[in-house]
Amino acid sequence: MQALKDRLAASETGIDDMKVENAAQDAELTAVKTRLAATETEVENLQKITEESKVAFSAGLTDSGFIEAGDTELNLVFSRIITNAGEAYSSTTGFFRAPVRGVYYFRFTVMDLLASRYMGIRMFKNGQQLMGLHEYNTDGYASYLSSGLTVQLEVGDKVNLKIPAGSRLYDNVNNHSTFSGFLLFPL
Repeated sequence: MQALKDRLAASETGIDDMKVENAAQDAELTAVKTRLAATETEVENLQKITEESKVAFSAGLTDSGFIEAGDTELNLVFSRIITNAGEAYSSTTGFFRAPVRGVYYFRFTVMDLLASRYMGIRMFKNGQQLMGLHEYNTDGYASYLSSGLTVQLEVGDKVNLKIPAGSRLYDNVNNHSTFSGFLLFPL
Protein backbone atom coordinates (compact mmCIF):
# COMPACT_ATOMS: atom_id res chain seq x y z
CA MET A 1 0.00 0.00 0.00
CA GLN A 2 2.83 2.40 0.83
CA ALA A 3 4.33 1.69 -2.57
CA LEU A 4 1.05 2.75 -4.21
CA LYS A 5 0.96 5.94 -2.13
CA ASP A 6 4.55 6.73 -3.14
CA ARG A 7 3.77 6.15 -6.82
CA LEU A 8 0.64 8.30 -6.53
CA ALA A 9 2.61 11.11 -4.86
CA ALA A 10 5.31 10.88 -7.56
CA SER A 11 2.64 10.99 -10.28
CA GLU A 12 1.00 14.04 -8.67
CA THR A 13 4.40 15.77 -8.48
CA GLY A 14 4.99 14.92 -12.16
CA ILE A 15 1.58 16.35 -13.09
CA ASP A 16 2.30 19.53 -11.11
CA ASP A 17 5.65 19.87 -12.92
CA MET A 18 3.87 19.40 -16.28
CA LYS A 19 1.31 22.06 -15.32
CA VAL A 20 4.11 24.52 -14.53
CA GLU A 21 5.88 23.67 -17.81
CA ASN A 22 2.59 23.96 -19.74
CA ALA A 23 1.93 27.41 -18.19
CA ALA A 24 5.44 28.52 -19.19
CA GLN A 25 4.85 27.27 -22.74
CA ASP A 26 1.49 29.10 -22.87
CA ALA A 27 3.21 32.34 -21.80
CA GLU A 28 5.94 31.82 -24.39
CA LEU A 29 3.32 31.08 -27.09
CA THR A 30 1.45 34.28 -26.18
CA ALA A 31 4.69 36.28 -26.44
CA VAL A 32 5.47 34.71 -29.84
CA LYS A 33 1.96 35.52 -31.09
CA THR A 34 2.37 39.13 -29.93
CA ARG A 35 5.74 39.44 -31.71
CA LEU A 36 4.24 37.85 -34.85
CA ALA A 37 1.36 40.34 -34.87
CA ALA A 38 3.81 43.25 -34.45
CA THR A 39 5.98 41.88 -37.26
CA GLU A 40 2.99 41.47 -39.57
CA THR A 41 1.94 45.09 -38.86
CA GLU A 42 5.49 46.28 -39.55
CA VAL A 43 5.58 44.36 -42.85
CA GLU A 44 2.25 45.92 -43.88
CA ASN A 45 3.56 49.39 -43.00
CA LEU A 46 6.77 48.79 -44.96
CA GLN A 47 4.77 47.59 -47.96
CA LYS A 48 2.64 50.75 -47.76
CA ILE A 49 5.75 52.95 -47.53
CA THR A 50 7.29 51.07 -50.46
CA GLU A 51 4.17 51.69 -52.56
CA GLU A 52 3.96 55.36 -51.53
CA SER A 53 7.67 55.89 -52.20
CA LYS A 54 7.37 55.08 -55.88
CA VAL A 55 7.60 58.73 -56.87
CA ALA A 56 9.34 59.92 -60.04
CA PHE A 57 8.44 62.28 -62.86
CA SER A 58 9.87 63.87 -65.98
CA ALA A 59 8.06 66.34 -68.18
CA GLY A 60 8.88 68.46 -71.22
CA LEU A 61 7.80 72.08 -71.27
CA THR A 62 5.87 72.38 -74.54
CA ASP A 63 6.06 71.66 -78.22
CA SER A 64 4.90 75.12 -79.31
CA GLY A 65 8.13 77.14 -79.31
CA PHE A 66 8.72 80.21 -77.14
CA ILE A 67 7.30 80.80 -73.66
CA GLU A 68 7.66 84.42 -72.45
CA ALA A 69 7.11 85.85 -68.99
CA GLY A 70 6.19 89.41 -69.95
CA ASP A 71 6.14 92.00 -67.13
CA THR A 72 5.66 89.51 -64.29
CA GLU A 73 7.24 86.17 -63.46
CA LEU A 74 5.55 83.15 -65.00
CA ASN A 75 4.87 79.78 -63.38
CA LEU A 76 6.04 77.08 -65.77
CA VAL A 77 3.73 74.22 -66.59
CA PHE A 78 5.65 71.31 -68.08
CA SER A 79 2.73 69.77 -69.93
CA ARG A 80 4.44 67.00 -71.89
CA ILE A 81 4.53 64.12 -69.38
CA ILE A 82 7.32 61.64 -70.04
CA THR A 83 6.77 59.68 -66.83
CA ASN A 84 4.76 60.37 -63.69
CA ALA A 85 5.04 57.42 -61.28
CA GLY A 86 3.00 58.23 -58.21
CA GLU A 87 1.10 61.02 -60.00
CA ALA A 88 2.76 63.68 -57.81
CA TYR A 89 3.44 66.13 -60.66
CA SER A 90 0.52 68.08 -62.14
CA SER A 91 0.79 68.86 -65.84
CA THR A 92 -2.15 71.24 -65.32
CA THR A 93 -0.63 73.45 -62.59
CA GLY A 94 3.11 72.78 -62.97
CA PHE A 95 3.42 71.91 -59.29
CA PHE A 96 4.98 68.80 -57.78
CA ARG A 97 3.21 67.89 -54.51
CA ALA A 98 5.08 65.57 -52.11
CA PRO A 99 2.97 62.49 -51.35
CA VAL A 100 5.34 61.29 -48.59
CA ARG A 101 7.74 62.94 -46.18
CA GLY A 102 11.23 62.41 -47.51
CA VAL A 103 14.28 63.63 -49.35
CA TYR A 104 13.72 64.35 -53.05
CA TYR A 105 15.98 65.23 -55.95
CA PHE A 106 14.82 67.73 -58.59
CA ARG A 107 16.55 68.54 -61.85
CA PHE A 108 15.76 70.89 -64.70
CA THR A 109 17.20 71.89 -68.03
CA VAL A 110 15.85 74.83 -70.00
CA MET A 111 16.81 76.27 -73.36
CA ASP A 112 16.39 79.48 -75.32
CA LEU A 113 17.70 80.92 -78.54
CA LEU A 114 19.33 84.02 -77.09
CA ALA A 115 19.94 87.15 -79.09
CA SER A 116 20.68 89.95 -76.61
CA ARG A 117 18.21 88.51 -74.08
CA TYR A 118 18.20 87.18 -70.57
CA MET A 119 17.09 83.66 -69.84
CA GLY A 120 16.33 82.82 -66.23
CA ILE A 121 14.81 80.04 -64.16
CA ARG A 122 13.90 79.83 -60.47
CA MET A 123 12.96 76.85 -58.32
CA PHE A 124 10.47 77.32 -55.47
CA LYS A 125 9.37 75.27 -52.46
CA ASN A 126 6.04 76.38 -51.01
CA GLY A 127 6.44 79.80 -52.62
CA GLN A 128 9.97 80.36 -51.28
CA GLN A 129 12.79 80.53 -53.82
CA LEU A 130 15.36 77.76 -53.44
CA MET A 131 17.61 78.74 -56.34
CA GLY A 132 17.83 80.86 -59.46
CA LEU A 133 19.98 80.80 -62.58
CA HIS A 134 20.37 83.43 -65.29
CA GLU A 135 22.12 83.61 -68.66
CA TYR A 136 22.71 86.47 -71.07
CA ASN A 137 23.89 85.74 -74.57
CA THR A 138 24.06 87.68 -77.81
CA ASP A 139 24.99 85.10 -80.45
CA GLY A 140 21.45 83.90 -81.23
CA TYR A 141 22.37 80.23 -80.77
CA ALA A 142 20.86 77.79 -78.33
CA SER A 143 21.83 78.35 -74.73
CA TYR A 144 20.98 76.04 -71.82
CA LEU A 145 20.61 76.36 -68.07
CA SER A 146 20.66 73.18 -66.02
CA SER A 147 20.85 72.39 -62.33
CA GLY A 148 19.46 70.22 -59.57
CA LEU A 149 18.79 70.21 -55.84
CA THR A 150 18.22 67.71 -53.08
CA VAL A 151 15.33 68.92 -50.91
CA GLN A 152 13.65 67.59 -47.78
CA LEU A 153 9.86 67.79 -48.12
CA GLU A 154 6.92 67.18 -45.85
CA VAL A 155 3.68 65.65 -47.12
CA GLY A 156 1.90 68.28 -49.22
CA ASP A 157 4.93 70.52 -49.83
CA LYS A 158 4.99 71.93 -53.36
CA VAL A 159 7.89 72.49 -55.74
CA ASN A 160 7.65 74.42 -59.00
CA LEU A 161 9.68 76.41 -61.50
CA LYS A 162 9.16 79.99 -62.69
CA ILE A 163 10.80 82.28 -65.19
CA PRO A 164 11.42 85.87 -64.10
CA ALA A 165 9.78 88.87 -65.76
CA GLY A 166 11.28 89.57 -69.16
CA SER A 167 12.68 86.05 -69.56
CA ARG A 168 11.86 83.59 -72.27
CA LEU A 169 12.37 79.85 -72.89
CA TYR A 170 12.11 77.66 -75.95
CA ASP A 171 10.98 74.09 -76.39
CA ASN A 172 9.66 71.84 -79.12
CA VAL A 173 9.03 68.14 -79.68
CA ASN A 174 12.70 67.45 -78.83
CA ASN A 175 12.15 68.28 -75.12
CA HIS A 176 14.95 70.84 -74.80
CA SER A 177 13.36 72.12 -71.57
CA THR A 178 12.54 69.48 -68.95
CA PHE A 179 11.70 69.22 -65.25
CA SER A 180 12.29 65.97 -63.34
CA GLY A 181 12.20 64.77 -59.77
CA PHE A 182 12.12 61.64 -57.66
CA LEU A 183 12.06 60.49 -54.05
CA LEU A 184 15.51 59.45 -52.85
CA PHE A 185 14.22 58.00 -49.57
CA PRO A 186 11.26 58.47 -47.19
CA LEU A 187 11.79 59.86 -43.68
